[in-house]
Formats: sequence, C-alpha cells, structure tokens
Amino acid sequence: MVTDLIESRPDADDGGSGAPDPRGVDPNGTATRSRLVLDTSVLIADPSCVLEFADADVVVPLTVVEELDGLKSRTDDVGRAARSALRTLEELRVEHGGSLAQPVPTGTGTATLQIEINNIRKHLLVEHGLDPAVPDNRIIGAAIGQADNGPTTMVSNDAALRIKAAHLGVSAAAHSPVRSERSVAAVGWSTIDATYETIDCLYAAGAIALDAVVSPADRLRENEFAVLRCGSQSALVRSVGDEFVLLPNGPCEPWGLRPRNKEQRFALELLLDPDISVVALDGRAGTGKTLLAIAAGLEMVVEQQRYERMAIYRPLVPVGRAEVGFLPGGLDEKLDPWMSAIHDAIVALADQGSTSDARRLIDELTDRGQLSLESVTFLRGRSLHRQMVLIDEAQNLEPTTLRTILTRVGDGTKVIFTGDTSQIDAPYLGESNNALSVLTSAFADQRCFGHITLTACERSDVASLAAELL
Repeated sequence: MVTDLIESRPDADDGGSGAPDPRGVDPNGTATRSRLVLDTSVLIADPSCVLEFADADVVVPLTVVEELDGLKSRTDDVGRAARSALRTLEELRVEHGGSLAQPVPTGTGTATLQIEINNIRKHLLVEHGLDPAVPDNRIIGAAIGQADNGPTTMVSNDAALRIKAAHLGVSAAAHSPVRSERSVAAVGWSTIDATYETIDCLYAAGAIALDAVVSPADRLRENEFAVLRCGSQSALVRSVGDEFVLLPNGPCEPWGLRPRNKEQRFALELLLDPDISVVALDGRAGTGKTLLAIAAGLEMVVEQQRYERMAIYRPLVPVGRAEVGFLPGGLDEKLDPWMSAIHDAIVALADQGSTSDARRLIDELTDRGQLSLESVTFLRGRSLHRQMVLIDEAQNLEPTTLRTILTRVGDGTKVIFTGDTSQIDAPYLGESNNALSVLTSAFADQRCFGHITLTACERSDVASLAAELL
C-alpha cells in the first residue's frame, strides 16, 4: 500500500471503499486515474508489489530497472529481491507481447504497468539545482513527466527522495508491503472493563465466552491477551477460539527466570505453549525479548526435552552499517562477535551471573547438540524438525528472508522472532516493511501465532532513560 494515499489491496467486502479514492478530477469534472511512480527501494522491499496495486497506473522508470540490474548480482537479501522484481517485470513483458513501453494490465482490478523511458523533465531538475545524471533525480524527473497525464504520487522508502520530490511539486508517500487492518500497531494485549460478576464467573469456570465480555466489533485476535478489570478486581486472560481463558495462578519460571511485568508474563505464555509454533516479540532495548526466548528455549530443550535442539540465528548486520571487515579464524570464531548478545543473555541466566559458568553451559550444550549459534545466511535449503528456533534481531531482515525462514519449518518446530522495530540497521527497511512487522500483520489471528510488544525496560535505569529520551 501507499501510506495514507492509496491501498495496494482493495477491501474484500467493499472493493476498497475503506481507502481514499486514488482517482482525481480533471477541470471538466471527469475522474482521472492515479499514477504511481515506484523507485528502486519499493521493489527491493516488496518485489511483487507491481501486481498488488488496484485501479491505478503503475509506472517504473527505466532508471529503476538499471539499478535493479546493478543489484541483482549481490548474494544477500537485496540481490534476491532485485532478481525477483526483475522476474516479475519480465513475466509481464512476455505475457503482453514483449514490451512494457505502453501500459499493460497487471491482472489486479484495472491496474496497469508501464516502464517509462523518455518523459524525464531534465530542465526542471536543473532549474532546481538537481543533477539529472543522478539516478534518484532521474526517477523524480520521470514522476514530474507523469504528472502531466494525471494525479501522480512518487512512492519510495527513501526519505531523501520523497523530500526532493515534494519540493518539486510531486506528491510523495512511503510504501508498506502488507496492510494492517488496524491503524494502530498491535501490541498483543489490552485492558478491558468488566463487571464483578464476569470476573467471578471467570475465576470459577476458568474461561468465559468472548461475547459475554466484548462486542463482536471489539473481539480480540486469536492468542491476544487482556487484563479484565473492575475496580480493584482483575484477571489475566488469553483469547482462544471463542473464549477468554484464565491464565494459571503464579507465573511460570523457565530456567529460573521470573517475569517482572505482565507483558513478560504474556510473552512466556506464548513461548511455553507447544501449540503455538510462531511467536513474535517486539519491543525496545532492555525489555527482555531475547532473555525470555532463550530461557524458554533452554527449559523446553534441556529440562522438558520437548525439542531436540535450540537453534539461534542472527543476521550479520553491523550497528550503524559500519563494516568490520574480514574476521580471522574458523566459522565459530568469525560468528562469535555477532553472537555476543546471546552469550550475554545466557550469562544473565547463569547462577550469580557468572561468565565462566555461562561459557561452560554453552560449550556443554553445543557438544551435546542441544544448542547451535548460526547466521541466517546458512538457513536456505535447511529443513528444521523438532527444534526451537530463535531468530534474533529480526527487524534487520527483509520480508523475502521471512518467507525463506518459515518455509524451512518442519514438524514439531517452534520459531521465535525477536527484535526492535525502532532500531533498524539494514538499508531499505523501515518500521513497517521489515520482517518482524510484516510477520505480525500477515499472521495476525492465526491459531499457530502469537505476538507481544514489550514496552517496560527492565535492564537498568540508564537503559530505560536512553530508550525514552534519545
């Protein structure tokens, strides 16, 4: 979708009437179609997005195709996305006679796609001090040329490009690959006012019908939590099917870890439930996402032996995108700096926070095949059976990598994604189009999925202040 301006997918019930009308009106009062000019960052974030816009004319400048061609040889997520976007364009080209110089239907509503070759207003770029040889400026020039044909929006995940486009009089908007049904990001729990009778009935029976507490319009998603409150009386519940199910008295303490707030309690309920195979934990630094996931994993693998191994994967994305260069040693030694956060979490779980005890535990579990620390790079082609898989720092992963990970999941495997969508180091990604956000939107209301956003920082007072003030 294009944020606040046009939706990629029309609503199934009303044909998209819930979104703003993407059409404009010409001086004669006739409705004109909207034209959407896409830049490279959009196709990298969502390679198939050209097939998802409805009732609009999608325009891809030839400069974008050239940039995709330059990126396709990369071996990372960006390279895969570039190749996928080029394949999508090629399939449309072949399907419609061998050329995209003229608009062709995409098969979604009345939408069309065209590759713009010539209509670039170079003189306007020069007048505003922009170099026409710069690819981003040429894309803006193409958008200016399209504005002569109807209402035009420049769609980009590049903030600088949007600023320049708006300066030259072209409407600009960001792109998000999956539309959330709610205007406010879901946090996985809410507070609901209830009656004394409702709470008494809940404690007596252990569950109560959703319709007895909330109206059909306010029903919670599957596996969402709620705090039912009436004065000084309250109850913690989870939405399961058509019922609110009361959480057990006394919090669970996996690997000796006691939850410090209700959000952590909700997260542990999801992490320790074997019927939930995909869990997403979002939250700022210091809220305990990784620590909770590792504690639950060690409990389920070592103590309960429900899973054969805990496999922890992290993307190799440096903070601030400052490359560290080649690292010496074998594979384990090269990965060790990237896995320091995992080591720190296990230290926190060790008796008296002993670093040596944590290292011995890691070595022992690794030798027994119950723990592995790997890079997401090595997941392609794998098939993960009876494992508890932790994908840490998932906000730095492309949506295309999310699909790669979830299609690796075999029987009896649970996958946990943790990350902070406000701290993203990977290029081309933002708070709405990273793997963690896309997963939360796409899997919402699925029986096998649960999500919690943690907000209370428990690491230290300094970490809490930094998260709030900086």
